[in-house]
Amino acid sequence: MTTFGYAKQYMYAGDNTLQIQVRIPSIHGPYKQSDYKGKAVRNYVKDEDLPFYPSLLLPHLPHNGDVVAVTALDKGNTSFLVVGLMGSSYQQGNMMSGD
Repeated sequence: MTTFGYAKQYMYAGDNTLQIQVRIPSIHGPYKQSDYKGKAVRNYVKDEDLPFYPSLLLPHLPHNGDVVAVTALDKGNTSFLVVGLMGSSYQQGNMMSGD
């Protein structure tokens, strides 16, 4: 299964592999908790608690809010691999929608 998420930050692991912290809206909740417009948010994961996922080599390092493609590494969808940058970001989406 391939899905999309928002990059929050990145780091290099001890073995020099790129790890990207990703918010997957269907799993971790929306990019910002305020996106629920005051409604109660069930199972919202705070940014500091988001997991880091390993990444393939990307054309550039992601910025906060960049849309990334992630694919599941197992049938249970418990581990993911970042496979690419989609060329859009959370901030661009807000500007285009008139918000």
